[in-house]
Amino acid sequence: MSTNGNLTKAAKAAKKNDEGVTIVEISPRDGLPEVCEGSSTADKIKYINKLSETGLKKIECASFAHPSLLPQGYDAEVLIAGITKKPDVTYVGLVPNEIGCRRAVITQIDEILVLLSASETFNKINLGWTLRESLNKMLPAVLDTAMKNSRTIRIYLMTAFGCPYTGEVGIEEIIQLLLKLSYMGASEIVLVDSTGMANPGSVKSMMKTMLDLQLDTRLAVHFHNTRGTAIANCVAAYEAGIRIFDASLGGMSATPYGAARQDIGYWNVPTEDLVHLFEEMGIKTGIDLEKLLDCVRLAEKMAGFPLPGHLLRVGRASQTVEIPQYLREHRIIDH
Repeated sequence: MSTNGNLTKAAKAAKKNDEGVTIVEISPRDGLPEVCEGSSTADKIKYINKLSETGLKKIECASFAHPSLLPQGYDAEVLIAGITKKPDVTYVGLVPNEIGCRRAVITQIDEILVLLSASETFNKINLGWTLRESLNKMLPAVLDTAMKNSRTIRIYLMTAFGCPYTGEVGIEEIIQLLLKLSYMGASEIVLVDSTGMANPGSVKSMMKTMLDLQLDTRLAVHFHNTRGTAIANCVAAYEAGIRIFDASLGGMSATPYGAARQDIGYWNVPTEDLVHLFEEMGIKTGIDLEKLLDCVRLAEKMAGFPLPGHLLRVGRASQTVEIPQYLREHRIIDH
């Protein structure tokens, strides 16, 4: 290959990196209620306000589910009312149905999050609807309510990389769902690896196919680290062209539906680790890493124990350290 060809490829790669990525912080809605159980509403507000100062552009804040189904979401309205909103940050609220959406749109939430599964079985078990009921009854009612109140729509498409009960979901089924959801008015569709079944090879192949559809709707990814592949899957998705990634400080997460029960609450990609990885790769996130680590410290204080994200413990890859005294005194034996 010619030198000019190499330069052209390098220039294209540099241009792609200049585009940067958007990290969506999901911990206030997902991980915090599980890992920092018992946190007061005031503590949650303080945490979200602190996240808003880091450069994050989108934060999932609360769930508007009925308290009998999700007791941790009892204070959603008070929580959202207490946030000091920044104009360049989109604040997102999860709704399970039209009633939840009507609760959400009378608050200062900017975007509505709705759940759907690509697997019929998973949809019935998790959401209590058939796919047909979700697409023809629940979703239209939610979307209509949201749009009439000038809210954008974010949709989680769960089991996009496979269902733990029925196995692989066909690529054509995913494509048809994306086309329908985009046509219905979704602003952003998040392809969710619900129980950690994806791998970098399948992710890259699938993302290229999805992006080739050239939908008006933005595509994002949400990987669970059930089998230790989440951050590698993020890199594969980026290489395929995805630029929006869900993450959670310290990896905090409630147990994903369908995942094997483990005595941990850390299925998500740790935000601080993902931000550091992208920045080290020359990919801009727009996030102040030191301010983000301050949020990790606050989350650990609320939890009462260390979170398993790596960066707070070991520092940046570019960071140098003093040689420990015990190594300075170490005697080399000459064989």
